[in-house]
Amino acid sequence: MKASFIVLLAALATSAAQAQGPTGMKAGLWETRTTAMSLDGKDMLPQMLAAREEMRKSLASLPPEQRKKMAAMLPPEGGDPLSQRMCISPAMAARDQTMVPRPKGAECDPPKLNRSGNRTTFEFACKQGGGKTSGKGETVVAGDLVTTKVETTGTDASGAKHTMRAETQMKYLGSDCGQVKPIEQLVKEAGATAPRGAPARK
Repeated sequence: MKASFIVLLAALATSAAQAQGPTGMKAGLWETRTTAMSLDGKDMLPQMLAAREEMRKSLASLPPEQRKKMAAMLPPEGGDPLSQRMCISPAMAARDQTMVPRPKGAECDPPKLNRSGNRTTFEFACKQGGGKTSGKGETVVAGDLVTTKVETTGTDASGAKHTMRAETQMKYLGSDCGQVKPIEQLVKEAGATAPRGAPARK
């Protein structure tokens, strides 16, 4: 099993879940929580918990300014370790487009989108590190709660097939993002290419 392929699957599952912007998405601070994730039928939440704990421990070694940025995105001490905070700017909310981001370095086809009321479905396909993956999912907005489900299937560089399923919930916390910077600003500061959003097809 190639590590790069696993990273690609995880990035697609979580980033697509976290960055949906369907009708009704408010500007402000949101808390994203991964409620389920499995790889080839194996529960991946324990590994995610361990990785998040390692991230907390590594904060102490970061420069003060970078440490401050990372700490603002993580849940408070004693909070849900599988949650993360993100800021939707007024400009992002006003664009009202569903964004399906692609991991850095991956080659992805334009996503297929379809919106009906408060429900948006999407399909995507990407290549990275000699492997390829395709997936589909849906996002449902219910007031201040956004639920996204993603299913991916792909092959790694050796030709081995893998599947991943993930479910994420986003909860609106309020209009004030505090120290959490908007997503597009974080992308710009990191020097990465901003996720490409495409208008939902009627």
